[in-house]
Amino acid sequence: MIFVPYPDESKVINEIHKIRNDEYALLRLTYTMIDKNNLDANGIFRSLLLSAGIVDYEKLSHGGDHGISVDAIYIQKSKTESIKIKFYRVKNNRGDRRFSIETIKRRVAAKEMNEGDLIYISILKKEDGSPLIYLINLTHNIPDAQTILDALGSDLISKTLEEVKPKLKEILEGGFYNNSKGVGEIAPKDVGDTLEALLGIETNNRDDADYEGVIEVKSKGGSRTLDTLFTLRPHFEGTIIEQYEPNDRQRVSAFARLYGYDSDKHPGYSSLYITIGSSDAPQNNQGFFLDVDEENSRVNLKHIDSKTKKVEIAAFWFFDELKEQLYQKHPSTLWVKAEHRVINKMVQFKYNEIEFSRAPQFTTFLSLIKAGKITYDWRGYTSKTGKYTGKNHGNAWRIKPNSKSELFGEIEKISF
Repeated sequence: MIFVPYPDESKVINEIHKIRNDEYALLRLTYTMIDKNNLDANGIFRSLLLSAGIVDYEKLSHGGDHGISVDAIYIQKSKTESIKIKFYRVKNNRGDRRFSIETIKRRVAAKEMNEGDLIYISILKKEDGSPLIYLINLTHNIPDAQTILDALGSDLISKTLEEVKPKLKEILEGGFYNNSKGVGEIAPKDVGDTLEALLGIETNNRDDADYEGVIEVKSKGGSRTLDTLFTLRPHFEGTIIEQYEPNDRQRVSAFARLYGYDSDKHPGYSSLYITIGSSDAPQNNQGFFLDVDEENSRVNLKHIDSKTKKVEIAAFWFFDELKEQLYQKHPSTLWVKAEHRVINKMVQFKYNEIEFSRAPQFTTFLSLIKAGKITYDWRGYTSKTGKYTGKNHGNAWRIKPNSKSELFGEIEKISF
């Protein structure tokens, strides 16, 4: 189950991510979980455990006797304690994936945990390469930044940002700089290339981030916001679209033909220009909504038939593909605002403001889908019959502007 943090809990997540930017899972404690010490190991958490080499639930035999106990730490307001976590599968036909937290009832009695609290669970890699699970309560008994830093240390992105800050300060205070390419007409990429040159970065088409492989450097002008996250074509296997159109390459067009409405702009064509949100906030009148299917590690695009009221999966995306695209498009980034002038045909840049955003967290991405803050836009039209003609405008995942700081763990203005 994907748990959606409340605004105050989201702020704590943002503060954690200023120090550590590890992938994480969330768990909201219920009375039953506490009473039986029987906690659900949701798909996100199981994926973290598997990636870290801690436990593969699929290889565990059913029954608590076959479980695995692991050392972890619980970071609290005034202390950090070692605890044990046991991972196991229930002795039933399904073999439900569960875990337990050592002395959870005692911690509830001591008000270190409470029913309804949202627990942040993550894993870091220690200097010796071994994994360490850590828990932080986002609702009560919240540790301050120094306590978290003392317990975990900062990650590579945080360390690299601190290393580059003196250079950034010097650049901001240095006035105008000549265009790194020399005399000539200004080009859009010149402001970024010049900054990279000032930072000692070789301008090239590298696969990883520009600065030390962990921080991307981009120019960002004016008050323009980034609402489009990325585009990613969905899958249609096992859906009605696969039955309707045997050629996979034509299925995006077939989707608009099958589910579209009569086009006003293009008579004789079917249009589909809609925003698709969660079931609680679908944001369209065509019966579409997004469903986070954690058990199968995918996001389903579902459709409610207007006549039969039957709900069917119309398309879907796998978690791994969404995560890869999200991270590829949005690494940790320095966003630069600058002005320019021309002196004797030489363009000069003055850097006035630099902002920093961290790589987004995929768990947050899924939570924002569930909360209706990240949506999917279908934008295109196609012919009603015969050969597909028309246009697809690039169906895209989008985010509400005021939610970007949640996804990126806060966009920080670099100040000195």
